[in-house]
Amino acid sequence: MDVRQRITESRGPLQRLQLLLPGFHGYRQGEDSRMADELLRVQVADKVHGSLAAVQGIRQSLTQANQFGSLNDLAYILTDLQTLEGQIRHAEQGYSGIAAAVRIGASQLDQLYEYDYGFVMAGDQLRAAVAPLQAAASSNDAAAVRTEVDRLRGLVQQLKSAFQSRMTTVEGIRV
Repeated sequence: MDVRQRITESRGPLQRLQLLLPGFHGYRQGEDSRMADELLRVQVADKVHGSLAAVQGIRQSLTQANQFGSLNDLAYILTDLQTLEGQIRHAEQGYSGIAAAVRIGASQLDQLYEYDYGFVMAGDQLRAAVAPLQAAASSNDAAAVRTEVDRLRGLVQQLKSAFQSRMTTVEGIRV
């Protein structure tokens, strides 16, 4: 189900009343869009966190198996995942208060929502890409581990780049 639809359906009496009052209708719609945007970003951040935990487990498995060749590359992946999770989780929500540093309108929030929806899919792809690395680490095949580490590192960089593009959009440079 569309997150925006769930938010619309979960409106309480006060939120429904705000939609009926002049001056509050646009405010309510903007708040609902911001909430949908935030829910999607948190969902992606949780997926990135899951990938982070899995890669930490792989690092531990490789260390216990005395396979130290890819640990450096895993450290870079872990750092990128930690940074990316924090950036996504705490990104600008599009608050448009009186003194907001970044002002985002309702149509721009909808664009961000659609953009962030793609992040949910990218988060799933990232999580799925960890499984082959786990299998390679379990098989003690150093060449396969190296191949999977490189592939995972590329996916992390793609997600990182896509998120940086999102922030450029939020900051109004490309909207």
